Amino acid sequence: MVAYTAIYPGADNFLVPSYNPTGYQMSPGDFGTTLDPRTANQLSDANIKMNPGVKHVEITEVDPGVSESIPKQHRQEMKRLMKLTGVSPSVHIPVLEASGMGQDGWNEANRIGVEKQLAAAVLRSHDLDPKGNISVTTHSTAQIPEMKQTIKTKDGEETTALWIVDPRTGKYHVIKPEERYFPEKGKFTPEEKKEFKPEKELEKFNKDQWINQLSDINRQANYGEQTIREVERQFNINSEEEKQKINKILSSKINIDRFKEPEKERIKQIQRGMHHGQIYLRDSYRNMKALFDMAYSNANEKDKKKLNQFAKWAAPQVQEGIEGDPKKREEFTEIIEKGLKTLSEIQPEMFVPLNNFVIDKSSQTFANVAESAYNEFGKTAPILNIENPPAGGGLSKAEDLKSLIKESRKKLTKNLIENNHLDKSEAKKISEKLIGATWDVGHINMLRKQGYEDKDIIKQTEIIAPFVKHVHLSDNFGYEHTELPMGMGNVPIKQIMQKLGKKGFEAKKIIEAGNWWQHFADKGGGNPFKPTIEGFNSQAYKTQAGPTWGQIPGLGAYYLGQGPINPPIHHSVYQAGFTPLPVELGGEMPGQERGRFAQGN
Repeated sequence: MVAYTAIYPGADNFLVPSYNPTGYQMSPGDFGTTLDPRTANQLSDANIKMNPGVKHVEITEVDPGVSESIPKQHRQEMKRLMKLTGVSPSVHIPVLEASGMGQDGWNEANRIGVEKQLAAAVLRSHDLDPKGNISVTTHSTAQIPEMKQTIKTKDGEETTALWIVDPRTGKYHVIKPEERYFPEKGKFTPEEKKEFKPEKELEKFNKDQWINQLSDINRQANYGEQTIREVERQFNINSEEEKQKINKILSSKINIDRFKEPEKERIKQIQRGMHHGQIYLRDSYRNMKALFDMAYSNANEKDKKKLNQFAKWAAPQVQEGIEGDPKKREEFTEIIEKGLKTLSEIQPEMFVPLNNFVIDKSSQTFANVAESAYNEFGKTAPILNIENPPAGGGLSKAEDLKSLIKESRKKLTKNLIENNHLDKSEAKKISEKLIGATWDVGHINMLRKQGYEDKDIIKQTEIIAPFVKHVHLSDNFGYEHTELPMGMGNVPIKQIMQKLGKKGFEAKKIIEAGNWWQHFADKGGGNPFKPTIEGFNSQAYKTQAGPTWGQIPGLGAYYLGQGPINPPIHHSVYQAGFTPLPVELGGEMPGQERGRFAQGN
């Protein structure tokens, strides 16, 4: 006799989720969804995305052209629509390079232009939620790669490149590992390469650049002086009287046409040679002045003291016309020589890490944008949340994003104190409210491409957690910037949400699933909201009672009992159907799942 349990599948155990790939549970009301970033018709897309009952919607304006193409009437209509449906909005404004860096280096005009564009986008966002502090997201960087590039190896973290910049010119340079064998500190081990240490390489690079520039100036000065002396030797200009005569001629105080040949030709040759040497002296002097200015702007207190001593000595002699006055050639040359000697005794930072430079410039932009919003709207000003770009991009790691946010808050605090006359504690409180982080879990997961693991990605979340006010949910496998619903890749979302703690619970969590829409939604995959709530085993009812969306795929419907009523197995076990009959009498035909009499059912 066949056992009952062997032939009846029974019902699924609805107490145990059959689908919960994230291992973490959140309510459907915790999630929001982005609108299609490709279209300026955000109003139409908002209607579509809100139909399943989504409670948060993020207007997506990542492309500047799309952002500027959204009519103001559409914003007002979206505001009305969301108010009627109880949907809360957030905005992703254009992704622009806030630091002012471009392909040709840094430019302050670029930074100011981006600041104005971001400020306008933030101010427009306020229209969608004029009574609240709407969350506005923008990326920390847009065009630049990670500026201190690292990979994770079995031996630990290894730096593969360091980007640096000259703050005066905005030109950047990259330092990469080079094989070095020259002995250091009296030690030499044959065939042993030196470890690549970025800070030490930067110090060496600065020293080499400084010496090269001093050498160029010294070479120009020497060549100029030698040229003049060679002219004096060649034409026997030895006596003081002869020198004064030549100086008068060179300064155009004597008309050479009064001289007869060959004296006239001799004087012309002297003029050409002297002018040639004087040009080199002028160039060395001007370059020395530029180098002095650069050194002074970057000097520490010790070096600045040396520069001040030279400047006090040189000041009485630096008079108008000294560069072209033949009579003052010796004083002129002495200024160049002493200037070079002073500059050779110091070591300024000609290049600095690009990472630090970008944080300084970008924080200025974000602080000014937040200040403009506060000046316009006060307590209801939008909150500027700075997002980590995909790992591998500039300021994508938690440490850098944290530094950027802290520096932006610091500068905003200073602005509010100086321009709005707020006390320090109030200004600091406002700064902490108006500038925070949007943490994109899919972006940080792309650290896997550089050899990092789950524990590293979770640690990154722990570092940024105190600053998080907004969360972007997208899944991937860590190698490409794909955006799938959570649970479809390998983002360790359970541990990430646990590390975010209260901040993660309070933050809006926006589903970014661009690749889902691109590849699956139009082919029967539906809205990514549904696989997301299934992946998080969200409760089906607002009362938080069962079942959950993680159980529903296994149940197929809402019922209890011993399983499907009158299952097909009845007919084969108890000979109660047409299945066992011969084909001629209506039994199952080869290749068919059901009897012929059941085909029309």
